[in-house]
Parts: sequence; C-alpha cells; structure tokens
Amino acid sequence: MNLRYVIGLSIFLGLLPLGLYAVVLGSASQVSAAKALELLGESSAGVALVDVRSDQVYQERHISGSFSLPLVQILELTTAEDLPPAFQDKTLLLVCEAGIQSAQAARRLEALGVSAFSVRGGMQDWGRAWPQFKDNTYSRFELAGGAFQEPFLAMLPVEQAAAALALLWIKPTYMLLSAGLSVILLRQKAVDLRLLGWGLLVFLIGEVFCAINYVFLKDNSYFAEYIHSYSMALAFALAAYALVEGLDERLIHFSQADERCALLPVCGPCVKYKNVRCGVRRMAQFASLALIALSFIPLLSPFSYTAYNTQVGMIDHYYVRPVVHQWFEARYSPMVAILLLGLALLVMQRTAYITLHPNARILLCAGAGFFGFGLFRVALGMVYAEALVWATFWEELTELMFVLAVIYTLWVFRTTLLPKFQLGSYLDSFLVSKERA
Repeated sequence: MNLRYVIGLSIFLGLLPLGLYAVVLGSASQVSAAKALELLGESSAGVALVDVRSDQVYQERHISGSFSLPLVQILELTTAEDLPPAFQDKTLLLVCEAGIQSAQAARRLEALGVSAFSVRGGMQDWGRAWPQFKDNTYSRFELAGGAFQEPFLAMLPVEQAAAALALLWIKPTYMLLSAGLSVILLRQKAVDLRLLGWGLLVFLIGEVFCAINYVFLKDNSYFAEYIHSYSMALAFALAAYALVEGLDERLIHFSQADERCALLPVCGPCVKYKNVRCGVRRMAQFASLALIALSFIPLLSPFSYTAYNTQVGMIDHYYVRPVVHQWFEARYSPMVAILLLGLALLVMQRTAYITLHPNARILLCAGAGFFGFGLFRVALGMVYAEALVWATFWEELTELMFVLAVIYTLWVFRTTLLPKFQLGSYLDSFLVSKERA
C-alpha cells in the first residue's frame, strides 16, 4: 500500500469542501439568526430583513416582518442608488432558504457599497434563536393567507427517550469500545487488522467532534459536523480496504504470486499462470460500475429543509439538517465516489493482465466508502425527514452495531485473527499505566 498516496488523497478530498465553502459562503459577511434578531430588536428603523427568494416562494412562507427583494433583481443593480427607497441607507440582513442565495446577494450589495449581511443558514436556521426571542415579532413564520407558524414541535415521550438513549448511552458506549479496539488492532502485525484499527480510530475522532458539537456548541458548528461526516466516509473506506485485504491475505490469495487462488476451481485459467483476464478483477470492475450507477441515488435526491425546536426533558434542542451538510452528503460524496470508482476502472483497464492493482484497490475502497456514507445519510434523512430525532437515533444505533460486529467477528475468529491477544495482559498494562499516571 502506498501510504503517501493514501494520505495525500485523504488530505485533498478533505480540504476541497472547506475551500468550496470559503468561496461560496465564507467570502460574504454573515450574521447568525440570533444576532440578526438582536439587531432587529435594537434598531428596527435602521435595519431591514430582506428575503432574496422569488416572490412566489416568499408568498408561500416567509419570516414575519421581512421584505421581499429577489436575488435576480439584486444582481441587476448597478449602483447603491438603484435600491428601492425602503432599503436606502439601511443595514440589510439578507435571508434565503439555506444561506446560499443570500451570500451571493450580500457579496453583490457589498460591492456596491451597501451595508449587507447574509443570515447564516437562512430560514432553515432562523428558528434556532426562537427560545431566546419568543416575543420578537420576527421570530415567527408567516404562511400564505396570513397564518403564523412558530418553529417548535413537541416531542412524544418515546421520542425523548430515544434522544436521551442515543446521547447518554449508545454514543458513549461505542466510543469507548472503538477506542479500546483501535488500541488493540493498531498493535497487530497483520495489515488488515491495522487498517481496521486506523478505520476505528478515524471513526472515533469524528465521533469526538460530534459529541463536542452537540454538548458544548449546541449542534451549531459547521466545522465540527464536517469533521464528523468526513471521518465517517474515511472510516467506511478503511473498513472496506481492511475487508478486501483480509479476504486476499487470509482466504482467496488472488494477488499473491506464490499462493494458489481459492477461486481457481471457479475461474479456470488463472492470470498467474496464463495470459488471461483475472476473474477477481472482472468482478471488481462490475462492482465499480454498479456502485457508480447506485451513486446517482443520493446524487439526485432532493434537499430537506425541515427544522424545528423541541425539548428533550427540560433541555432545548434544535433539530436541523443544514443544507451545507446535505450538500456534502448528497452531492460531494456521491461525486467523489463516482470519480474514484471511475479512476479504479481506468487503472484496472490499463492493467488487464494482473489480478487487482494496488492503486485500483485503494481507489475502489475509497469510492465505496464515500458511496456508503452518502447513501446512509441520505436514506436516514429522507425516511425520517419530518422526525429528525429518529434519524439521529438510528444513526447512533447503527454505529454501535458496526462496532459490536467488529468485536463479535474478532471474538469468534480470535484464535486465527488474534492468536497472541490475551485480555489479561492488556488489563495489566492499562492498570500499570494508570498507577504511573
């Protein structure tokens, strides 16, 4: 395995979305929903809340007290004096559905010398400030016909129990288990076990960021959630690579020149002995094509804008799937999967008379990791679009089952996979290190 190649690819794929975010959203002046409500409450005469969506969408649902000025009209402005009189000499707080169009509008107005700010997260994130600004006129949404809507949805007792179970028991359990497993596996000599150990360690890092975001940052840090999501995609990829490596080294032996391939009775002529095409490589090509086709499931899925305040016991919580995260899950990850799988196909095509080129194996598993992550998140988000607590609960439970599956597999096959592993020795080492500390 080319370690520098893997590390370089991981860093590039990880930094690219951050760069895109900086260009699309980070280059515009932004304020949070809470800051916007604070400004509107302090000096509503000098501040205007402007909705930059189309007039039709605005009429269907908008923030109470906001004005409509579509993005297409803003982009046509040539000077600040072209603004409608109602917005002259005011600080404009721009809002759209998710903060993307408003960022574009803010950049345009700032270029014209207008004081303009994009509301971070748009209407999707506007309700986050509702508990602190319940009495503010701007905190509600106005629907077609003049009805008002508050961004609050009471949770059923079973939903509160599921939320508490996921946060207080399920997440800490699999985090502790994955930490212990990664320590054990990273000390093994077998490549597949070390790869699995790295996968669990990357997975743990992402979950630590997730926990910090939830407990300390009120689930409102784009960066922390991005690290969480990207770590999941990498962990899936490393787990896939560990599985392929383990099947090769321990069972099939398709890439080892001095070992008889277990599929020889099925394949017939083998590439190790004759100038023929390898059956394993051909199946890998088919798998790549299938995953490329299936990647269009999340890639073509619609975004969900569901967001609401609720209470888990006496604790306020805001459930939302920000579009910036959905973009990574449903757009970036499938596109990366298609690219990596396409490159894997290209490498396999150019190396037709060997089993499975190491670079093709890396690209195939990396593509499978991004595909699996994107499909997993999109599926949960679509099934539980109107009850996000269940999307969170099933994600946490699935992650626990993943870690338990690894533990169970290692335990069942411990005499072969971990022949020198003795639990007592690890406990003794742990106790000695604690005494020294």
